[in-house]
Amino acid sequence: MDSFINFTDDKKTAFLLGLSMKTVSLLSQSELKATAEKSIEYCWKWLYNGSPDGDFLYELLVNEQNGITIFAENTDDISEQTVLNCIIDAVAFTSRKAYESENLKWYPEPIELVSDELIHHFMECYNYCFSDDNYIKNITEYLNSSENKSEWKNYFKKII
Repeated sequence: MDSFINFTDDKKTAFLLGLSMKTVSLLSQSELKATAEKSIEYCWKWLYNGSPDGDFLYELLVNEQNGITIFAENTDDISEQTVLNCIIDAVAFTSRKAYESENLKWYPEPIELVSDELIHHFMECYNYCFSDDNYIKNITEYLNSSENKSEWKNYFKKII
């Protein structure tokens, strides 16, 4: 994913969120789907206006009642788990960028481990969900040509 490495942090975040939006459609449980959609929506809000903060985004992952990682740990369905891994990666990456923007010196340990290398795991999971997919090429081209952050989410919604 050479283009990912060359993206700005905002475009990297949008890339992961845009692809995650597509994976949510594969979730069948309504509570799980709603939690995933809500988590991605909060990440978009952070990308657009810097709020909510990194702690809030991190809590979307680890909340003992309805955290995405809790759902992933409690499912035996490999397809569902793979979708959730995409969403976990996108939310964790966004949380890391939120913490960085807050100029904090310490992050929760799982977020401390998040880097651009996460793209490899994310793409492995995404390709499991959607093997022959032009969506990646389309959004990469779009992000390479667009600087208008406020339009990114709507673009992704249109092409899903």
